[in-house]
Amino acid sequence: MKEFFLNNKILLFLGLFLSMPSFAQSDILGKWKTRDVIGYTDVFEYSLIKEKQENAGRHVTFNSDGTFSCGDTMQCASDCFVFTSGTYAMIGNDHIHLIVENVRFVGSTCGIKKTQKENFIKDLGVFYIYKEGTAIRLVPSSGDLQDDKDKMLYTQMLDSFTKEWRSYGYVWSNTDGNQSEEIVKDCKDKRNLINLSNYKIVFSKDESYGNVFLLRGNEDFHYVVYDALNKKVSLAYPKKRN
Repeated sequence: MKEFFLNNKILLFLGLFLSMPSFAQSDILGKWKTRDVIGYTDVFEYSLIKEKQENAGRHVTFNSDGTFSCGDTMQCASDCFVFTSGTYAMIGNDHIHLIVENVRFVGSTCGIKKTQKENFIKDLGVFYIYKEGTAIRLVPSSGDLQDDKDKMLYTQMLDSFTKEWRSYGYVWSNTDGNQSEEIVKDCKDKRNLINLSNYKIVFSKDESYGNVFLLRGNEDFHYVVYDALNKKVSLAYPKKRN
């Protein structure tokens, strides 16, 4: 009966895990399109797309001598353009260490930004290089490769669940819990197929339909949804497919 819950989760885990590639310095060399100026824009991670031809916009270039530069293509002097540059170092094949060593503000409207230059010259730390086709994501990392792979797997699993959450069934239980562990502890499997006390929360995400917790026990996964407005919690039950 447990296969009812396992569904395709093991296959998903193996597929996502095995598809996570290793990287090398030669792979990051060259020019990339980016939404954010590295070291200047306040974002959690950086998304880069390999530049195939010269285009206007925001770019970052990684050079073979261990330096990088990032900024906008200047279009007019009446605006303010930000440029950062610095050094990078590969750590193994999967991590990169970035340090911003210089920031330039160009344009007539930069004003006070120029006096804030020193705020952006800093060690940005280590990032996990996650490849998605012709794009890469630089995700803040502790340097633990297995931990990075697990986090990316969990993120993809919750993203996948969010797209399909309406296709699951729910049997709600009341909860007065305030902390994640307390909430999940009040979640009962009304079909008596699994014991959730054998699972731990490995990832969570807030969505419009509720707070989602991803539970893991070895290679077995379950989703728990918490309705904060009505203080109810439920295991997500995969519906039988015809």
